[in-house]
Amino acid sequence: MKKLIVLSFVLLTIIGCRNKESTTKNSNAETQEVSEVSISPINLGCYVFDDNKSTISLEITENVHENEVKGNLTYALAEKDKNSGSFIGQLKNGILVADYTFQSEGIQSIRQIAFKVNGDTLIEGYGELNPEGTAFKDIDSIQFVSTMPLVKSECPKQRVACLYEEGKVYSEIEQSCLTLATLKTKLNPLENGARIDGIAAYLIFSSDNTKAEIFLPKFNTGIVLEKSGEGNWVSKNFTLSAWKGYVLLENGVAIYAGQ
Repeated sequence: MKKLIVLSFVLLTIIGCRNKESTTKNSNAETQEVSEVSISPINLGCYVFDDNKSTISLEITENVHENEVKGNLTYALAEKDKNSGSFIGQLKNGILVADYTFQSEGIQSIRQIAFKVNGDTLIEGYGELNPEGTAFKDIDSIQFVSTMPLVKSECPKQRVACLYEEGKVYSEIEQSCLTLATLKTKLNPLENGARIDGIAAYLIFSSDNTKAEIFLPKFNTGIVLEKSGEGNWVSKNFTLSAWKGYVLLENGVAIYAGQ
């Protein structure tokens, strides 16, 4: 009888150890599976959509600690104003959500953007925005249904190194990267018509003088202004006047001046 009791105890102990080992293996497998699903890296470089009518170009320039992502983004959609700027955001569970600061027709704006990472493809997401139109009301409700997928592509060599923070900008007039320190025409910031301390803007002209391009602080590309019949250079919200040097006005208010 004692032998039977001892034998039963041994069998129960073996079964219990095996069940514990199986549970541990399953738990480890589940943890590994969750980790694999959660990690969706985004590689440095350019992602482009181009159907010969509309173009979207997104460049990841930094993917630093804690999944912080920085880059440049340009939309050139058919029958819509082109906008170009930079973004900074977070990558979490394969979803990039970022604040996009951009210029369109001389107007500076900011709005939230979202892209889903699917290997070497980015799919833009859409959702209901706040009343100001600057941020998503509910990030969890974003639908990634864009029909314009951005595919990993080679970056145009000229644009890759054109970062304002490194003292360089990309010129639409010159179609090349320029070093700010080499530009001859420098405009100083104004407030109420008087010069103030601040970051300067820079100015260049086309060879025939029909176009001017202004490089504002913190932007990697310039704003092109066309010469008008009045002798000024204008865009949607900016006017450049030649008066005692040059004066740049935004919505009629002088914001920069210099020679």
